[in-house]
Parts: sequence; C-alpha cells; structure tokens
Amino acid sequence: MDPINILVLIALVFLMSANYAGSQKSLKGKMGLVARRASGWLQTVPPNVLAISTLLQFLGCFPIVDTWFLGYTPDATVRILFFVLFILFSFTQIRSYKTLSENYSTDVMIYKNHRLVKNEFYKFIRHPQYLSQLLADLCVGVALLSSPVIILTLVASFPLLLLRAKKEEEMLASHFKGEFDSYKKSTGFFIPYI
Repeated sequence: MDPINILVLIALVFLMSANYAGSQKSLKGKMGLVARRASGWLQTVPPNVLAISTLLQFLGCFPIVDTWFLGYTPDATVRILFFVLFILFSFTQIRSYKTLSENYSTDVMIYKNHRLVKNEFYKFIRHPQYLSQLLADLCVGVALLSSPVIILTLVASFPLLLLRAKKEEEMLASHFKGEFDSYKKSTGFFIPYI
C-alpha cells in the first residue's frame, strides 16, 4: 500500500471517530428543545452523499480499488501537500462545529434557546463547516488520486451543501430577523465578505 494512502487511512479513522462523537453529542437529549426543524430531502440526502464520499475515500486507500485520476498523476510532493491541506480543512470543520457548541446539530434545525454564533470562523463566513468539508474532500481526492471522490464532491456534495446552507440561512433569518440580516451583511456565505 502507498505510504500516502496509509497516512490518509489513519487520518480518516481518526477524523471519522471525531465527527461521530460530535454528531452523537449534538443530538443527545436535545430533541425536546427543538423550535423548528426543516423537513424534506435536504435533511437526508446530503448526509447520505457525504457518507458515500467517505466510503469512496476509505476504498481509495487500498490498492485493490483502481480509482484513476483524470489522466494525470501528480508527484508525491503534490500529494503530500494535499494530504496536509486535507488535515487542515478537516480540523477546521471539527473546530467549526465545536464553535457552534450547543447550537450544533447534524440536522437543519433551530433550538428554542438557539443563539446566533458570530465568533471564530463565523466572524468571516457563515458556513465554515460546509466549506471545510468540501475542501477537505477535494484535497483527499487529490492525495488519494481518486477521481470518483473529486467528481462526487463537485457534482453532488457541493450543490447539496449549498442548498442545505441556503435552507439554514432561511431558517436563521426567520428566527433572528434583524440580527441575522446585520450579521449577513458583515460576513460572506462561503468566501469572506462575498
């Protein structure tokens, strides 16, 4: 097995356990505190697509799966750089949901005691968790030389997370009214100030 793939596999196991712990904590004993919960396919489809992406990432670590890479093979230095970026964006994602603290949920919902988080990454962009998820997936796709991961991220994950983020914004605007409008004017959606 390729040494970079071994590093990716170790990182995936570690990051998956961190994300699992965070998602379990987000739901524990909170269902009675929900003020509003989005319904429909935006609750279920994006997490399932991300699960398929994670499965492809795990499979891409093993030489038994020929993942082909867009007809181009970058050298080891480029792959290591993208592996480091993958780690960086993964920790950014974890830090983003930890910053949300008691407001974090794996579902699109507003809690009765929900507060608008405007610190750390949220000072600059409104959806750092989704942005870092997308960038981490793209980077690990390059590190693994896995076109299926990159294509799934660009074709399915990106549009689905974009729609999910817009739904969250709609609910936050309805719940926080003027406070959210003011926050929206001072931050970017995925890119600071844009």
